[in-house]
Amino acid sequence: MRLPVAAALLSLVACSESTEGTPPKLEGLINPLQRLVTPARVCNAGGGAAGWRLELLGSRFTPMPRDALTDTPSVELPQVSLSGPSDYTLPADHLFFARTELMRMDLPTRDTTPSSTLAPGAYTVSVTNPLGGTAELEDALRVVPPPVITSITAPQGFHYSAGSPLVIEGSGFRSDALPLIVLQRAGEEDQPLFTLTVVSDTRIETEVPPATPEGTYAITLTNPEGCAVTRPQALTVAYAPLGTLSVSPSSGPAGSDRAVTLTSAGAAFTPGSHDVYLVAPVKTDPGQTVNIPLYDVAYVSATQLKATVPTCSGFDTRPVTDPTCPGGIVPGTYGLIVTDPSGAFGTIPASSGFTVSP
Repeated sequence: MRLPVAAALLSLVACSESTEGTPPKLEGLINPLQRLVTPARVCNAGGGAAGWRLELLGSRFTPMPRDALTDTPSVELPQVSLSGPSDYTLPADHLFFARTELMRMDLPTRDTTPSSTLAPGAYTVSVTNPLGGTAELEDALRVVPPPVITSITAPQGFHYSAGSPLVIEGSGFRSDALPLIVLQRAGEEDQPLFTLTVVSDTRIETEVPPATPEGTYAITLTNPEGCAVTRPQALTVAYAPLGTLSVSPSSGPAGSDRAVTLTSAGAAFTPGSHDVYLVAPVKTDPGQTVNIPLYDVAYVSATQLKATVPTCSGFDTRPVTDPTCPGGIVPGTYGLIVTDPSGAFGTIPASSGFTVSP
């Protein structure tokens, strides 16, 4: 395999005018995480073991074969350097030649080996071919610090049936691009926060989605260029509890919907629109438990609600004329969820819930 390798290296020299000292041309630097953003942004932290992968675009990038006729042929790649608030030359093993128009580089950070914490700011990037010739591109790279979270507050508390406002304060937020923010808890899928506004580089306003399960969550914020910060045990979601709840009647046939009364023995219902769900599977997807809304939910008094369990209709539009109730609820005993306009929340466990009989 030595002769073919040597021949390939020699052909690279023979076919390229740039090996005679023709300078390269540097047209741009790309962060693949934000291909349309110029100048490219990169974080001076994180980046995995090797750093952040960036792409150099241009022409006449020309490696130089070394020791081509020996047992250990090698290639000397163009040198890539950064100058700005601090100066840095990329290690040779962090450079990768793709073709004369494209090179890739892994930019080290404070968290990599080797490590290098570039000062934030604008950088000129230069590429120098082994036989001479240098190209520079001013303001080709913007180095930014990682975001920092100093506080997280829910100023209005938590509301089960509506989004709960959340304020995140810190530094290094990107007002020109939305970050990815997720709630994280062991044993559960990450919960992204979709509604958010970057008020400034120190303040973000967002919402905890409705029906987020109670518990303590970590929050991870990731800026578009890849910088991320995780704050463990950052947020405890808890709803004001309703009192002990019961449902009567507590069963109904699968072949017809059933009107029920929900009673609170403790904290009072408040006037307004209530949401009530039966936590059960439907026949169209019997392996998946979902929240099935009861319909015709009506406030009666501080201790009672009226509603109808869709044992036959499930999610289907009423009236259901098929006597087999193809979209109805699978027979079994299930719990209920009740939410109050005040934001309070209560459950009826399956052990004392509603039974759909065959």
